[in-house]
Amino acid sequence: MARVSTIFVFDLNQKSPKPHPSDEEIQFDFSKDAKLLYYYPEYREVEERRSHFGLIEGLIGLLGTFTTNKIDFLRTKLFTTTISEWCKDVYLVVCFKNEDLSTSEMGEYSHHWKNFMTKVVLENAKHIFELLYGPLHAFLEPSSESKESLERLRLAFDEILPPFITKAGGDSLHILNSWEASYKSQANAACALDAQTLIEDLCTRFDAVKGFLFICDKQLIHSSLDMDDMLLLYTYLLKHQGRICKNQEFCLDRTVKVKGDVQILDSEAGTPFGPRIHLKGNHYNLCAICHKDLYLVLLLQAEDVFFTISRIKEYLGGLPHGLGAMLKSLQQPASTHNLKTVSMNSATKTIRSFGYDNIDEKSLKELHIIYNIHQLLDSGAKRINNVHLRTKCGWFSAKVSNDREVYRVLTNESMNLTDVKTTFQDFTETYLGGIYFI
Repeated sequence: MARVSTIFVFDLNQKSPKPHPSDEEIQFDFSKDAKLLYYYPEYREVEERRSHFGLIEGLIGLLGTFTTNKIDFLRTKLFTTTISEWCKDVYLVVCFKNEDLSTSEMGEYSHHWKNFMTKVVLENAKHIFELLYGPLHAFLEPSSESKESLERLRLAFDEILPPFITKAGGDSLHILNSWEASYKSQANAACALDAQTLIEDLCTRFDAVKGFLFICDKQLIHSSLDMDDMLLLYTYLLKHQGRICKNQEFCLDRTVKVKGDVQILDSEAGTPFGPRIHLKGNHYNLCAICHKDLYLVLLLQAEDVFFTISRIKEYLGGLPHGLGAMLKSLQQPASTHNLKTVSMNSATKTIRSFGYDNIDEKSLKELHIIYNIHQLLDSGAKRINNVHLRTKCGWFSAKVSNDREVYRVLTNESMNLTDVKTTFQDFTETYLGGIYFI
């Protein structure tokens, strides 16, 4: 999507460590060094860092004299700078180098679309940092603001911000994995009941289990977590494949080592995956057990985490209604040959889609059009319920009902509006009636 040029974090509340700086220190503005908590890449000259930070600090101060709105983006000929307030007066700033866009790509993306995507990257970076290292404000509390504490914070930033933002910024992000939502599995009622029964048995036998997610083929089946925590773990493990950090213990190795058996997933460090995470003030170890494409992600509180997860694996492997039986009971969706559709439920924060497993240039353009239709529906939700749009890509049909939206792409440009309306109505009534609109 875009190449990362610079990443830095600054805290406007930080003061110079010297209460009475000399004239030379004032001239060289050493107070900026105290405010600048982190800067990447490290090889940049000190003067360049101060100049870069000073520009953003000045813009924030200037804008604050006119409005309470925060500055989000700054676009120049060479760079797009995205600015996100982390907590009060603490900002994460990332500079993306503008690409040389082709004519076709200019038609595909608007500046607003690009800005939206980079904003998503920064928001995810902040959430995943705090998932793995704890709340940022805990590092910046007066009792913690020692030189050693700030150095630990700098090292933590360096472990996650460059690899995560560089990877996420370089991916072909699109509406389906930038949306604050999870992919929802087409599991039938019997399978959902099997999942609940299995996890109840597991929680009864193992007090260490405090939460779980069932995932099959990257789609959510069942979860005990609240929506925000579930989406955060889903983003970490599924959208970014658990590979977002220099610390290999935080990176999930998704390689299936023994086909057909229940197994514990390892970290890229070669040890069982079990990083300590922070959720709403509580600490857990995040572990995962899999059987083929079925994953059971567990939040554990135990003195010996690896011993506990080994016992859980043995228990699941011996159950007649364990992971293998559940995988067999999963209902396969109906034939979706040539079907291109996206459905979203903002109340449950779930997405279902067909036809967009492999994203190419044509698919990106279609998703961009869907995003723009969503913006139209969102801005006039009380007045617009249906949209039918003809483009060079074909027909785009959309329907909104309460918190639910469904989109269908018909690539046959020769269809007339009447046929499109009829086809879309039949689609929403027959195909989605028992699956999505529930």
